[in-house]
Amino acid sequence: MLGILMKTLSFRVKFLTFLVIGLFVACAILPRLDVTYTSLPKSSALEGKELYFELVDERPTRDTIGPGAKRVFKDFAGNITLIVETGPEERSTVGMYGVRELFEHTFTRYLENMGLKLASGPREGIPQLKVAIHDFTLDLIGSSWTAKIVYEAEFSHDKRILTRRYQGEGEKLRVSGLTQAHQVMSETFSDTIHQLDVRKMFSALLNR
Repeated sequence: MLGILMKTLSFRVKFLTFLVIGLFVACAILPRLDVTYTSLPKSSALEGKELYFELVDERPTRDTIGPGAKRVFKDFAGNITLIVETGPEERSTVGMYGVRELFEHTFTRYLENMGLKLASGPREGIPQLKVAIHDFTLDLIGSSWTAKIVYEAEFSHDKRILTRRYQGEGEKLRVSGLTQAHQVMSETFSDTIHQLDVRKMFSALLNR
């Protein structure tokens, strides 16, 4: 009788232990947003040119997840995993960032990919590029995931200033889980980053 009681108690202790561990793991795993940046092939179009690059976050709200998406991205802490794709079968996880760091890292890669040398600080005679983020939002409207990205680029040199505003939007039908959410934000992010034609801005400002 005592042996049966001990086995019963042992089983209950093990069951409670597994239950506690399961609850702990479930609470510890917070939803994250995976953003895949599709890198363009390296170019020498601006090789030998130097530029000071600055990025600021001027979003009126720091909410990355819209009202509808919050029902799925519960307790989202703002973690964004950056994945860089350099080819059909070449993908690597770079790290986890906030929105500002995500843009800063990606734009730095984008600019250096064109052959630009990025200065460590502003200096006389060197063009400056300032990018201000105005929107970076993922939402779930009805049965569709939507992404919206807006930023402004200010290119300046010798008191001359050229400003351009860029916007990208995307939409994907939600099929299951968060897969389409990651896809629509990744595609919109890459497309909007690539809207910035630095070569054209260099030509327009420096040849005036």
